[in-house]
Amino acid sequence: MTGRPSPERVAGPEDLDPRLLRPTERTDRLQVVVEHYVVGAGRCPGCGWAVLRRQECPSRQVAVCLLDNRPLPVRLAHLADVVPGARTGRDSAADRDERRRVEDALPGLFAAPVRAPERSDRQ
Repeated sequence: MTGRPSPERVAGPEDLDPRLLRPTERTDRLQVVVEHYVVGAGRCPGCGWAVLRRQECPSRQVAVCLLDNRPLPVRLAHLADVVPGARTGRDSAADRDERRRVEDALPGLFAAPVRAPERSDRQ
């Protein structure tokens, strides 16, 4: 046995930090990221998941995606149905515009600057 992680192992709901399986606040998600931070190869200190790099802990990846409001990576997309707030797939320009419109409407210390429409890279 080499001690290297098995590449074919797929993360299931039972492998995730239990806080991610219920609606969580930003503070809870940040705590999951901190507790599942792996310095290098070995095992995640939070869940014991074998990793080659710190980014490979499934709990940490899901928590970061929830914090950043990003879709789950392909290898964790099957968990989107069990993690509240998780999603898969790419955002369309209309989705991003709607999210920005909602965020810009939130109260703040000063009025948000007007955003320029998103430009397409394709001509």
